[in-house]
Amino acid sequence: MKPYVITLSSIPPRFDRLALTFEALRHQTVPPEAIILYVPKAYRRFPDWDGTLPQVPEGVEIRRVETDYGPATKLLPALRDFAERDVEILFCDDDMDYPRDWAAQFLRQREAHPEACITLCGGVIENPPLRERKDLLRPRALRLWRVFDMEQNIRLLVEAFGRSVLGWPRRFVGRRRCLRAGYVDNFMGFGGVLVRPSFFDDDVFDIPEDVWSVDDFWLSGVAMKNGHPVWMIPRRREATSHAHFAEADLTSMEGGADGRDAANARAVRYLQDRYGIWL
Repeated sequence: MKPYVITLSSIPPRFDRLALTFEALRHQTVPPEAIILYVPKAYRRFPDWDGTLPQVPEGVEIRRVETDYGPATKLLPALRDFAERDVEILFCDDDMDYPRDWAAQFLRQREAHPEACITLCGGVIENPPLRERKDLLRPRALRLWRVFDMEQNIRLLVEAFGRSVLGWPRRFVGRRRCLRAGYVDNFMGFGGVLVRPSFFDDDVFDIPEDVWSVDDFWLSGVAMKNGHPVWMIPRRREATSHAHFAEADLTSMEGGADGRDAANARAVRYLQDRYGIWL
């Protein structure tokens, strides 16, 4: 099994609340070679930031970078840092709770799919409709709970009752997104994505302004046009968001869910036109 590193980035409003995420990443059943938090020297969204860095525990390294790539900062600097090494990069978000066997799930899938981006959560491009698509890779992942997840809602209620009434300790609660492993069109970085530096070329650093805030589509598209599709892990519970991180998220920056959907659609059209993918 190849060595792997975990990479992520963060923003100043979240710096004082990263402890839970770091705790989960530091205690994986397959320990990473390194956990790296990439922090730009200046932020586009936070021009008044005074430069104070977050406190990180032993085993977590902060690396400063010249360019603020937005949410893609969790991966792009790592592609340069590890370009000359045969290493896996598992990148993730700063506001999630990850189970202890989270990394192991990705590494097991890598053995069977050496040229794919491995994801726990993924999406499908539906314009054009799937029945008209000419580039679909098979088998397709069979996704679950696309609208309402009854199983997850019941589990959340049980856990809330257990903690408040029975005194249970906080336990990991995550939903399942995929029943059968297979290909999807784009990964969703909040659940984690396993890639290798060789999956990307220099195009990935030239992020168009319209795509800056929707890194999942940009990164997925560049990997896809280079011959590295997205493979979705089956039957595993995804990472769960820490509720106290709700402010300063990118959905809010786009003006809510409708604005976020519009930004996603712009990114998809751009990548379809530029690279001829997802058609």
